[in-house]
Amino acid sequence: MNLKIRFRRFIAKYLSSLVELVYLIKFKTIRFNKPPIIILTPGKVGSTSVYYTLKNEAPNQVFHIHNFSKEGIEKSIRDHIHSNRKSKPLHLIISKILRKKFKTYTGKLFIISIIREPISREISSFFQNTDQYKDILENKKLEIDINIAQKILQEKFETDICKELKDWFDLEIKGNFGIDVFAQKFDYDNKYVISQNNHNHLLLLKMEDLDSVFPVAIKDLLSLDAPMQLQKSNVSDNKFYASTYNNIKNNIKLDQKAISQIVNSDFFQNFYLQDKSKVIDKWSKN
Repeated sequence: MNLKIRFRRFIAKYLSSLVELVYLIKFKTIRFNKPPIIILTPGKVGSTSVYYTLKNEAPNQVFHIHNFSKEGIEKSIRDHIHSNRKSKPLHLIISKILRKKFKTYTGKLFIISIIREPISREISSFFQNTDQYKDILENKKLEIDINIAQKILQEKFETDICKELKDWFDLEIKGNFGIDVFAQKFDYDNKYVISQNNHNHLLLLKMEDLDSVFPVAIKDLLSLDAPMQLQKSNVSDNKFYASTYNNIKNNIKLDQKAISQIVNSDFFQNFYLQDKSKVIDKWSKN
């Protein structure tokens, strides 16, 4: 496992230009015979499972990214390069190329975005991106120091993580496709929402409901004859950091200020209000 991680980091740091060239060539041959699907989400919301399911089962071209706006792509690239990682992740290479590809596309477009309870998402996202902290977080065997990890996470929860999520949706979904996901309350009965602006069709659903809701929601979005079952991918329990991740996930608690900021945010009020008591009970120090 350690060798695989080191090899991946070597490619990201020293061969990203070659990787970008390969994808530039690959994307030039892509033709949109059917409306393309862009899975555009914040990280760690189950989107990899959705991507591989659609890639394997749908006749459409499918793309999986976390930024589509010029501003979002450039900021994320800077953040990664100026971190301990010092390289661009593949999804940002794809984002840059995909944005250029779609400049001349005017046809029907399907966008899928997924939300997740924000505290769980923040913890999972941190572990997915440990490369950014590897110089202070890992020893020579790539083992993660649980105390340092918990300290960094506690500092993250002192920031307004839900404002960051709202800003992401305003920039990446509203800014690119003209669809404001905060304009209406989430449909707690159907557990997904399909919105439309001109030729852009957005499916918004929750990670917590993916297994049960995805088959129906994707059938509705793509007008399929039958539901499509979700195939699981990129599960945290299979990662090299699984033990430390599960330890922190099961034991970290937030102070009242952080909890209040989260549950009173626009993001939480719009999408997770019904889970307020459960979230407070699970994550509060009190």
